[in-house]
Order: sequence, then C-alpha cells, then structure tokens
Amino acid sequence: MISFDYAARHLRGVWRLAAGEENWREDMDLSTDGVFASFWAIALSAPFAIVGVLAEYRIAEASPAFRSSLYARAPIAVMAPMELLSSLAAWLITIAVLGLVARRLGATRETAALIVSFNWSQLFAFLTVMAPAVAIAATGNAEISSLLFLGVLIFSIYLFWIVIRRNLPIDIGVAVMLIVGLSAVSFGVYAILTNAAVRLYQLFS
Repeated sequence: MISFDYAARHLRGVWRLAAGEENWREDMDLSTDGVFASFWAIALSAPFAIVGVLAEYRIAEASPAFRSSLYARAPIAVMAPMELLSSLAAWLITIAVLGLVARRLGATRETAALIVSFNWSQLFAFLTVMAPAVAIAATGNAEISSLLFLGVLIFSIYLFWIVIRRNLPIDIGVAVMLIVGLSAVSFGVYAILTNAAVRLYQLFS
C-alpha cells in the first residue's frame, strides 16, 4: 500500500505536467517499482468513480429524457458495476495501446514516464468528478451539473493530450488520431457492457 504523501506527490506532478512546467518528472517515481505502484491509482480512483456514476444517475433522473435513457431500463445497482467495469477496461486497454505505441516508436525509455503519468493523471481526472457530483447533490439542477461534467470531460481529454505529447515523439495529427481512436474504443466498451447489463436484467427480471 502506498502512502498519502506518495500519492499527493504524484498528483502534484500531474498538476505541474498540466501546467506545462518542465520539472514535473521530479515528483514522479519512474523506477520499475514506481510503474507498478502507479497502478494504485486505479484503486484510489474507485470511490470517485462510484460517486461519478451516482451523480450521472441523479442527473439522468432529473432530466426530461430519463425515460428513454439506459438508466430507466435497469436499476443503478445493475448499471453501476458495468460502468465501473467499462472504465477499468478502458483504462487498461489505453495503457496497453500506449505501451505498444511507445515500443513501435522506439521510445521504450519513455514508457515508464508514460505509464506513471497516465495512471496518476487518471486519478486526478476522477477527482474532478466531485464538482458535478456536489452540484447535483446540493442543487438538484441537472443542467448545471451536466455542464460541469462536460468540463470534467474536456479537462480529462486535455490531461490525456498533455501526457501523450510530453512522453511520445509524435506530431499533433498522430496525437489527435490516437486520442480519437482510444476514445472510440472506450465508448465501444461502455456501450457493449452497459447494453449487455440491461439485456441480462430484462431477461431475468
């Protein structure tokens, strides 16, 4: 188990990375142990991911289009695990693809920094989910919360962009294609798992 200080140091590194500072690597443990330790970010992200899923459900429930949403076709107890599983699958697939791309580009020396910065940046992104979650809990306003979720999505894409651009020797066009491709894969995984959950629920309910 890693310490709070260890996690906080890496989150500070992500902040410096996002801010464009050159010394962001000083806060990152880029050793082999550091690479494996960075996967603790998945476990640390789980509570915030759960909060995000619950907030999404509250927002959908407050929307006039709730009856046509997936959430109306299966209870949150069924949908939430599938959403969390899809997030985990997308996370691991992204790491695998980034590692493969780094190897194909001959940037194996950058693989450690790429994995470590990506994992901790994901935790940073999940932390920002608290903003729309607090908003929907405090105000019940779906529109405001949806806008905040959009802001979270944009920030997450920016973090992914900066992680790729600072760690891989690729130009802007390739970086955009990589982000779009991985986003499409993530959405595909989400769609398959959530629709499967709804179908199974309706089949056995």
